[in-house]
Amino acid sequence: MRSASFALFLILLPATQAHAYVDPGSGSVIVTTILGLLAAIGYTFRKYFYRMRRMLGVGSTPDPMDKEI
Repeated sequence: MRSASFALFLILLPATQAHAYVDPGSGSVIVTTILGLLAAIGYTFRKYFYRMRRMLGVGSTPDPMDKEI
């Protein structure tokens, strides 16, 4: 309960100006990180989706990610 009260106290403090500067390079890094994270989540979901389909025997198409080179 004590930590919840402290968190509420911090949230209700008035905001002050930071006088901070974020250069275009930092913004680019943030956008690239977010896009990379979304791509990784999509790839992981697709990989496990095809693996689960193959385990259940649904569909006859092989997983395009499991090609041997």
